[in-house]
Amino acid sequence: MKRYTSNEHIEKLPSAPLQEVIFEIRWDLNINSASNRESDEGFAIALGKLDTLLKNDFPHVVCKIPGGFPTDLLNYSTLYQFWKGENIWPVLQLGPGIFTVNDTDKKYCWKDTFFPLIEESTNKLFEAYNQKINLNFCSLRYIDAVKLKDYQVTVKDNLLPFIHNSLKIELHNHFDILSPMESLNLNQTFGLKDGSVLNINIATGSDKKTHDPALVWQTAMVKKGRFTRNEMIEWCIHAHEIISPLFKEMTRGKFYDSFTRSASV
Repeated sequence: MKRYTSNEHIEKLPSAPLQEVIFEIRWDLNINSASNRESDEGFAIALGKLDTLLKNDFPHVVCKIPGGFPTDLLNYSTLYQFWKGENIWPVLQLGPGIFTVNDTDKKYCWKDTFFPLIEESTNKLFEAYNQKINLNFCSLRYIDAVKLKDYQVTVKDNLLPFIHNSLKIELHNHFDILSPMESLNLNQTFGLKDGSVLNINIATGSDKKTHDPALVWQTAMVKKGRFTRNEMIEWCIHAHEIISPLFKEMTRGKFYDSFTRSASV
C-alpha cells in the first residue's frame, strides 16, 4: 500500500460528499464488586464535571436513555451528547468507557476546527475523571455519500462501472445473473505496519433528507492497544495522514472534480 505523507492533506471542498466524521476513544472498565459486572466507576462523577467544563461551548446536553436506567448495562455506548445548541454541530458524546467527537461537512475543517476540538475535548475528558483513564482503542472514521441520480447512475443498470471509475475499485461477477442487482455491500480490511487496521466499506443506501438512492463509502482506521494521552493524539494525526490523501487518490478524476464545484453535478 502506498505510504502517504503529511503534506498531502485535502483542502475543504465546496461540494464535499462528507456526511460525518467520527473520532472515538475507549478505555478499560472496572469490575463492580456488588454486581460482578464491568462498569465505568468514574462515569457518574466525570459526567457532571465534563458538563461544567464544556458548558460555555457545548451548553445543550441530551440524555439518550431514560432516567434511572443502569448505565453498566450500556458499556461502550454513548449515552450523553453535548451540542453547541439544539442540533448544532459538532457534537461530543460520552458513555461508560467511550467518548466521541463528531462533525459534518458544513463546519468540518481538519486543521482549523476538528483536530483542535479533539485535543481540547479529550483534555477536558481526562480532567473530568478522578482516576487514570487507561485507553485501549482509537478510531477515526469518515462517512461519505453521493446521490446516484446526480451522476446518472442506478443500482440496477450501471453501479459497478460507476464504482470502478469513481472509487478505483473493480468488481465483476463471472457467473450468470438471474436478475438485476438491487443492493451492494463491499468491505475491505488492510493491516498496517503500526498495528492499525484500515477498513473501506462501500454500500448502497439512501440520502438522509430526500431518501434518493445513494452510494455510501466509509473509510476508517482503528487501533486497539495501550495509548498514553500523547500517543492518542499522535495516532490521530497519523490516521488522518493516511485517510485524507487516500480519499483523493480513490476519487481522482471527474468524480473528485465534481466535489470542487459549488453546485451539484
